[in-house]
Amino acid sequence: MYCCILVQPSCRISQPVPASSIIKGTNDVPLDLVCISTGGYPRQTVNWYKYQTGQNPVKITQCTTSPVINQDLYDVTESCTLTPTQAEDGARLYCESSYTGTPRLLAKSQEVQLQLLCKLPRRMHEQILNNSMLVF
Repeated sequence: MYCCILVQPSCRISQPVPASSIIKGTNDVPLDLVCISTGGYPRQTVNWYKYQTGQNPVKITQCTTSPVINQDLYDVTESCTLTPTQAEDGARLYCESSYTGTPRLLAKSQEVQLQLLCKLPRRMHEQILNNSMLVF
């Protein structure tokens, strides 16, 4: 008899996820993503994905996987670094835990939306701080 136990993965990002499910990042500044899938057997595969509305999800590839056996079950952590570009503003991110073969038994985390803040040159930051530039 073959038995699979799959637990819905939790989704933790380098900053706490607010109730609005919007995470803030900055254009061209790395953002750390961490997803944990606990209590699986056999070892589950965990991946991060991003997509824009109307597009197919794309796997984030700059990741490391850390499996740990805990009382004969697997806890798998997938850590990724995403350096978002302005084109990714508004993108949706989620992680997925699954098994290869049949049954696949897929579990998906909460989705979060990426909101990028402007990355201003240092001189502009100084002008804003000195009240010598109006920002609308």
